[in-house]
Amino acid sequence: MIYYKPVTDIGELKKLFPNEKMQDGGIYGGYIGFDECGNNVGKCFMSVFGSKCSVSALECNLNDKLLVEGFVRAALNFCANRNAYMAYSTDERIKDVLLLLGFENNNGVYSGDIPTLLKGSCCKH
Repeated sequence: MIYYKPVTDIGELKKLFPNEKMQDGGIYGGYIGFDECGNNVGKCFMSVFGSKCSVSALECNLNDKLLVEGFVRAALNFCANRNAYMAYSTDERIKDVLLLLGFENNNGVYSGDIPTLLKGSCCKH
């Protein structure tokens, strides 16, 4: 089992994701994943601007589709709880999972409305 711990403190987010730009007016968050033994298995970053959110900076075993899906679902829930409706990602490394969840590909920009994405098919492994 994987546990996804939310991170919302801006100072901690800047340490975890030093390459992510944080602008005024945005809502930012992250998740750190831990296995049942407490080992760190990855992290992801998300930002919300109005009704739009972006999922980025995913660092984990990308071959573990269920792990990737867990991070994406955690991020979508975070964003939905902050009034985001549309989700976006440009991370080609996880396009298979994004498409399974119901994201649409528009020239490398994956998008979809969060209520539909959260109802999407899970990875069947």
